[in-house]
Amino acid sequence: MFLEAGVEAASMDEIARRARVSKATVYSHFDGKHALLRAIVHGRCRGLMPAMDGAEFAALPPEQALTLVGRRLLDLMFEPDAVALYRVVLVEAARAPELARAFYENGPDRVARDLAEYLRIQHAAGRLRAPDPRLAAEQFLGAVLCQSHLRQLLSITAMPQDGAARGAQVQAAVALFLAATRPG
Repeated sequence: MFLEAGVEAASMDEIARRARVSKATVYSHFDGKHALLRAIVHGRCRGLMPAMDGAEFAALPPEQALTLVGRRLLDLMFEPDAVALYRVVLVEAARAPELARAFYENGPDRVARDLAEYLRIQHAAGRLRAPDPRLAAEQFLGAVLCQSHLRQLLSITAMPQDGAARGAQVQAAVALFLAATRPG
């Protein structure tokens, strides 16, 4: 309902109807629309971008790990629900800064934290030069998204729909990042 109509137009009556529960049931779990939306944002962010903190991910060589992260991130940008959620959060951020914070902490910040930890380990092992792993993670993620993300949010142009074009965008970001961070 929030993604379709926006927060202001969404009614708790319609939300309860769609959930096939009473409005009282919804209010017994959430104080109001913003509390419900915060819970939705938290859950959706956690589910949209898989965590990269497992041993399997940590064991990947840099080129493979960065390609995996970049591809997951870019593919996420094609998810209609992810784009719609991002737009809703942007619209509501001024009225509900806690919602924006929940979105950031559970989505973009979590991805950057996980990647920064991977880069910290690679730096310590001498496989990459990333003395500021968080900055390096943010720079890599920015290179993957480049202007495509902004163009999609603004509905200026659609991002490349085919896998080859997205793969090329990710590979360009990986190559750029590795050229700047490989030792020697």
